[in-house]
Amino acid sequence: MKRIRGRGRALVALTVVLAVFGLLTTGCVGKVAVRAVARGVPTAAPFFKQAMALGADIAVGKALADFSGERDGGDPGLYGGTRDAGRCDKAKLVEFLEKPENRGKAQEWAKTQGLDGVGEIEGFVKRLTPVVLRADTLVRNHDFVKGRAKAFDALLEAGIAVLVDQFGKPAVQCTCGNPLKSFDHGIGDADVKFDDRNKEWSSYDSKKVTKVKPAPKEEPVEVYELVDVEEPNSGLARETGSDGTDDEVLPEAPGGPSEGPSDGPSEETGPPVEVPEVRGLSLEEAQVRLEAAGFEVATAEEASGTAVPGTVLGQSPEPATQAPSASLVTVTVAVPGGSVTGAPPVSGEPTDGVGTGEGTVGGQDGGTGEVGEAGEVGGGSGSDGGGSGSGGLFGGAAEGQ
Repeated sequence: MKRIRGRGRALVALTVVLAVFGLLTTGCVGKVAVRAVARGVPTAAPFFKQAMALGADIAVGKALADFSGERDGGDPGLYGGTRDAGRCDKAKLVEFLEKPENRGKAQEWAKTQGLDGVGEIEGFVKRLTPVVLRADTLVRNHDFVKGRAKAFDALLEAGIAVLVDQFGKPAVQCTCGNPLKSFDHGIGDADVKFDDRNKEWSSYDSKKVTKVKPAPKEEPVEVYELVDVEEPNSGLARETGSDGTDDEVLPEAPGGPSEGPSDGPSEETGPPVEVPEVRGLSLEEAQVRLEAAGFEVATAEEASGTAVPGTVLGQSPEPATQAPSASLVTVTVAVPGGSVTGAPPVSGEPTDGVGTGEGTVGGQDGGTGEVGEAGEVGGGSGSDGGGSGSGGLFGGAAEGQ
């Protein structure tokens, strides 16, 4: 046996002491980093591009919940809803994931949901129900990074539209198609982090955060009793798996009184109005037109080698559709040079590149591509710290993100 003498013995003792101290301090702190996800703001590397969103978020206003803590997934009034079935388009989700060029995303999406394969996606999605969060809600979210689902703990702002399963558990974030799972920690363990893309919203209160506990497996939810976020004094009875078009109107809002508007007048919503066409306009012109129609405006950015920087490339909800006045319309704006600004990697993690062309990446991996124009499947590679990204997931030519 080799014996440790003198200085070596002292170093071993010091290492043991530091290791024990580290364990003790880690156990005492017990905080989990949670990324804030604001209403209307896409995640850094979503499964869907913003222009392909399944639906739109909504300012809940007077329908903001007056509860917090862990809630049962079947509790009446836990969620809100609208009579607009376009809030979360399940058929569009299935169509996207069943396309051959999206096979890689579909496989990761199915695996994250605990499905045996891509063939189970359609049946799984059919059983989901579109609702609107009435409270800031903790979840386990997933971006699509370098060809894989990348999990992160998140706090979703009230007003974000989600699909829930038959036990009331959030399963999909509608604006980006990201799969969701349960938050596996205590509410008090959450250390919520805001950033430049997801600034702290005015209604945020660290004492009013919710975590959903799925209903018992032997008692799945048959009908969701929702607060009508457009008419908060009434409710909607929505059968599990339906899209909301056949809701029964309830004379009173389920789950007791709501908190009332804490975000000021901009959170009030009114009757449905037609969303104006703003594609092709400058961002400033689009804002003027949308605000004149009574909408709030959020922006996302997309690399374009042809469009004039600042030009609106897409919008959600789509033009000529009906949406509640004072709700949110997200416009996707062209950025110059084929590189996306305003969407930095989160926590130092690499994000996907965009397209098949050579793309410079500042301080992150080039990675696989996101969605390009050509629709061809390509490989992907990247090198750290300003490397290049080649080969898009779906083709197209643009610089890496």
